[in-house]
Amino acid sequence: MSESIIIGLISAGSGLLGVIVGTVFPLIRDFLENKRRARYLAIRMVCDLDQLLDICTNIVGDDGLCCGQKNANDYLEPQVSLPKGLPLPDDVDWRSIDHALMYKILALPSRIEHYNQAIAFAAEHSFPPDYDEVFEERQYRYACLGLDVANLTQELRSKYGIPTREVGEWDPEQYLKDEKSKIDKRREDREMQNDFF
Repeated sequence: MSESIIIGLISAGSGLLGVIVGTVFPLIRDFLENKRRARYLAIRMVCDLDQLLDICTNIVGDDGLCCGQKNANDYLEPQVSLPKGLPLPDDVDWRSIDHALMYKILALPSRIEHYNQAIAFAAEHSFPPDYDEVFEERQYRYACLGLDVANLTQELRSKYGIPTREVGEWDPEQYLKDEKSKIDKRREDREMQNDFF
């Protein structure tokens, strides 16, 4: 093989290697940068969702009493305000995370609004002094939301390597499951009574 052919092959090989490295390196860099952005977004959302979970458990635990007492009119009155939505960060790249998780997160403000409307509807058909329908609807809707939020935070933690939340001996997820079960049972019993009559 002549020296000019060898030099030509080396030049062609070097050029091809340069193109491959020039193409692959930016792809790897973009992949790693996207992974960092996704983890950052997941961490921010887990922190916000943990706060939403706390709000849900507070709403579910709200029995309408203030320090064990009804209000001045001897009525039950909500002590925990309903959230107006979920503030979503706009300084992050939402496309960086898994699309199914992105949808679940971005749909939360709409779900909160829908639940608040259902609670407002129940309030129109609830009567003093105890407003049973309102409190039950608040507790049921936010138990459901809290359980979904707990599952979503677990998915984010698992996928993006975020440590689990330390809650001590009290388990908010189990509390929400228990309260939802109690409400389901009451509703089932009422339904059976209505069917009986």
